[in-house]
Amino acid sequence: MYIISMIKHLFRVLAISLAFFSLVQTTYFWSQPAPPSNIHLTELQSWLKTNWYDGIHNSLGYNEARRQMYGYIDISGGQIECVYTGFTQSGGYVTYPNPINAEHLVPQSFFGSSEPMKSDIHILKPCQGQANSARSNKPFNEIADSQAQWYGTIGNTYTSQSSIPSDADFWSETSGWEWEPQENKKGDVARAVFYFYTMYPNAAGAITEMGPTDILYQWHLQDPADATEIDRNTKVASQQGTRNPYIDYPNLVYDAWLWVAGGNDIQGPDFTGTPATVSVECGNTAAFDNISASPSDPCTPITTTFSDVSTGVGCGGGDITRTYTSQDGCGNVSTFTQTIVFTDSTPPVFTTVPPDITITCDSELPPLGVALATDNCSQVNITANVVLVGGPCPLAYEVHRTITASDDCGNSVDYLQMIYIEASVVVGCPQDVDNDGVVTVSDLLAVLSEFGCSSGCLYDLNLDGIVGVADILDVLAAFGDVC
Repeated sequence: MYIISMIKHLFRVLAISLAFFSLVQTTYFWSQPAPPSNIHLTELQSWLKTNWYDGIHNSLGYNEARRQMYGYIDISGGQIECVYTGFTQSGGYVTYPNPINAEHLVPQSFFGSSEPMKSDIHILKPCQGQANSARSNKPFNEIADSQAQWYGTIGNTYTSQSSIPSDADFWSETSGWEWEPQENKKGDVARAVFYFYTMYPNAAGAITEMGPTDILYQWHLQDPADATEIDRNTKVASQQGTRNPYIDYPNLVYDAWLWVAGGNDIQGPDFTGTPATVSVECGNTAAFDNISASPSDPCTPITTTFSDVSTGVGCGGGDITRTYTSQDGCGNVSTFTQTIVFTDSTPPVFTTVPPDITITCDSELPPLGVALATDNCSQVNITANVVLVGGPCPLAYEVHRTITASDDCGNSVDYLQMIYIEASVVVGCPQDVDNDGVVTVSDLLAVLSEFGCSSGCLYDLNLDGIVGVADILDVLAAFGDVC
């Protein structure tokens, strides 16, 4: 009797223990069938819902889902980690391990906080509360780092800053009304989104409201499921019955969401054959209008647009950077940048020039007159250079004024203006070379100082081209004359 009593007691203890364990963790094991390879897109999505969700999913309710997430599914070494910032803290079977709370990767506002979506742990992640609020219900997308507000941790202290962190890959970022998770969680996020819109196709509108499908797909490729995410998939299934097929079969993402008949087209149009640099003669409007790109892609139709940005300075008003954006019939987009360089071999043309003029030695050299020129390509810069030939007064000489018109392309044209300066008219005695009013020895000495001069001479009195005896005799003949 004693032995029988002990056996009964042991069975009661075992029954109580099993009952207690069932309160903590209920385990479900389902063997979902391998997806077929001959169906795609909505047909495949429907098949996955029927065979991987319907009749299998067991909604735990929001409180129990959070307890399992914080106490079992996402706990490692007693710690739980924020999906967006890497912030960690102690976990446990609680509903709110402050400051961490539950982030719905597909925001509750998208589906009115309805069940069973609200409690589906595949779209739930632990998240530091302030980061959760910062994400709000923003769709996912790539963010330009220079325009971002950043969210992460410094020494496990939640931090938000506008400057780019040194370890930027481990921070999430936002700009405008878009959100980009840290690099090592992008694939996790993308696969959760694809799961949600497969299992709840009519609950939250179109998947594109969560971000561009091609971006989510690129995140899925760039950040494949690691051991932690695969283990999480199994733990979630043990609690609510359903697995995420996009973790178990990564190729399903393409087949269910991006598949193209006739090939796996995930590439944007190809710009091979489109030159990176094009030169066009300035002013040749027809040639400029004919500049284009010819992208190719097997998935038609192809639509191509472009935008131009000019440097604003230089030949032809500056080079133009043209950015082409091309989208194929499968929704893939690619861009190509082309530089359009203007060339010009035609110099400016003068339309107005100052005339040649003649003045006397006692006249001032006139300023540059009106000189105007036009160019077929750019603005014209006009300069002048002056060279004196002969002189100086009282002798005759010439001013050669070279006027140059140049454009921004390096072409130039010259115009030569001639200014003729006549010799001074001698008043009184020509032999009174020092103009003191009388022909004296000083005049004779001045002429003697240039004796033999044959060029640019001041005292060639008889204008025979040389200062010689005739000039000395001329002074002597007038010696003593009062002028």
